[in-house]
Amino acid sequence: MNEFTKKLVIAVVVVIVFIVCVALVVVGQRNIGAAGLMTQLVGVAGLVVLLWLYNRQYR
Repeated sequence: MNEFTKKLVIAVVVVIVFIVCVALVVVGQRNIGAAGLMTQLVGVAGLVVLLWLYNRQYR
């Protein structure tokens, strides 16, 4: 696997994880109660991890 393919696969995985995390936040917002709150927190935690991974490159 060359460098370009590796970066492309990583970028696709990051985009998919981003979409899933945003979807979790939106779905959790629609549900009232503890289950909805936990869904939102999982989505926000995923977004924070993605942000941490992005910022780690630019220390």
